[in-house]
Amino acid sequence: MLREIGKKLEIALEKEIEIIVNGRSYKRFCTPVMLKELAVGFIVAGGIARSLEEIKVDVQGEKVVAEVLSSKQFSNERFPNLRPKNGRKFRIEELRKSLVILEIEEYRKTRGYHVSAVVSGDKFYRAYDVGRHNAVDKAIGLALLNFADLGNSFLLLSGRISKEIALKCANAGIPLVVSKAAILSSAIEFCLETGLSAVSFATNIAVGDAIE
Repeated sequence: MLREIGKKLEIALEKEIEIIVNGRSYKRFCTPVMLKELAVGFIVAGGIARSLEEIKVDVQGEKVVAEVLSSKQFSNERFPNLRPKNGRKFRIEELRKSLVILEIEEYRKTRGYHVSAVVSGDKFYRAYDVGRHNAVDKAIGLALLNFADLGNSFLLLSGRISKEIALKCANAGIPLVVSKAAILSSAIEFCLETGLSAVSFATNIAVGDAIE
């Protein structure tokens, strides 16, 4: 029996969807919106392809069929340049102010969604999902589909920075990841090894050359 024990919030949506890449099936539990963006971000941030030009995507209801023309899994040892173009550095106060981008109505109504955004100059590409990895994939996919310059952008997220999240940034060529939550030790080690920069406002730690 389902009963209310206080003020009731809306329920966050979660469904199982399937992403098929060159015939290989990946099952994901996610919020069933922005599935094209999810697939594009999953492929690029997962290191399966380097760019949007290599990908063809067809959304078929709750299934996404994708073809990667390169059909090559890149080694995690080979990342794009992880320092901002033209030597640009991001100021801590600028990054702190950007946290407002994470405040969305869908979260306030449910308390059930993670939020992520690729911030590129005065534009941002934002997405939400019940899973933080999915939210990151959607934001990266949305940015790619809008031809954002990822090498001069940063990834903003509401959840913690794990090595997996840092790896997604590295594969996509995003030089900086910023979170209002904590950063994990594995992510710090990854940043030091690869040159990726990171800021955690919960842990009060900044690492990397992209921050002044």
